[in-house]
Amino acid sequence: MSNDDQADPARLRPISRITKEVVEVELILHDGTALAGKVFIGQDQRVQDLLNDGNAFFPLLQANGEILLIAKSAMALCKPLDSPG
Repeated sequence: MSNDDQADPARLRPISRITKEVVEVELILHDGTALAGKVFIGQDQRVQDLLNDGNAFFPLLQANGEILLIAKSAMALCKPLDSPG
């Protein structure tokens, strides 16, 4: 049996989508760097929940389209500018 004859399990699994809300935030890092962008949270989450989950990093989408991975340990302040929805 060749590789072409074998089913690819990844193709057989249904794709699940997780709906996220977008919230604009301002961040201040411990070194004084100010950043602005958007974070993505679950539909029933707050920005505070994102910051307190077990992950060490979170993505920040900047206005120019760049995505930065922010280390939570480097943050001094996070200010949500709007609420989801």
